[in-house]
Amino acid sequence: MPSPTPRVFVLLALGAFLVSRLLNDVILLYINQRYVWLTALGGAGLLFLGVSYWLRPSPAAHHDHDHVHDHDHAHDGHSHAIHWAGLVIVALPVVLGLMIPARPLGAGALANRSVDPAALPAVPPPADNTSMAIPPAERNVLDWQILFQQAADPAPFAGLEARVVGFVYRGSDFPADSFMVSRYALSCCVADAAPIGLLVRWPDTADLAADQWVEVHGRFEIGTFNGF
Repeated sequence: MPSPTPRVFVLLALGAFLVSRLLNDVILLYINQRYVWLTALGGAGLLFLGVSYWLRPSPAAHHDHDHVHDHDHAHDGHSHAIHWAGLVIVALPVVLGLMIPARPLGAGALANRSVDPAALPAVPPPADNTSMAIPPAERNVLDWQILFQQAADPAPFAGLEARVVGFVYRGSDFPADSFMVSRYALSCCVADAAPIGLLVRWPDTADLAADQWVEVHGRFEIGTFNGF
């Protein structure tokens, strides 16, 4: 078996990196779940290419010296530079992915935005949306927002129990006893992430740090906030 070349190492590393992010579900921090299969296909394809290049017979080592000296090799250095530059670019996602810990978007990404329920229509619900079938205490922030958008009358939600997890966000116009338990909904990837949230009233809100992850347990009350 021939020795693996730098190209083989890069292809195998990138393929293994994508597959590992699929296996530990970290990929869901970056893309919508409906695109996971494309990532799986890409990872498998990179692994296949890497193995194919590895097993491919190497070019014949013996050359006729007279024939070699008859050719102009002045372009070799330039070609090698392009080759290595391409490998570095392809390997860069792996290096950055290993150096920078994966974590969900938090309140820091809301510096120039606000949690706006009106943004939800830009995030289409799954084709097999089953939010209504999920027990109330098991629904997440997105499940509740989808149900709110679909309901003509909010009255049936009054008194329903909710238990959700998200990060703390407080706008400058929030009452002192209120915060938003927030998450991001991905239409495609983090580039178009839409912030969504549920308003929470809690007397000790001042003790919560911005961007702190919390689990909120309570019951809904009907009301309005900033026109919603």
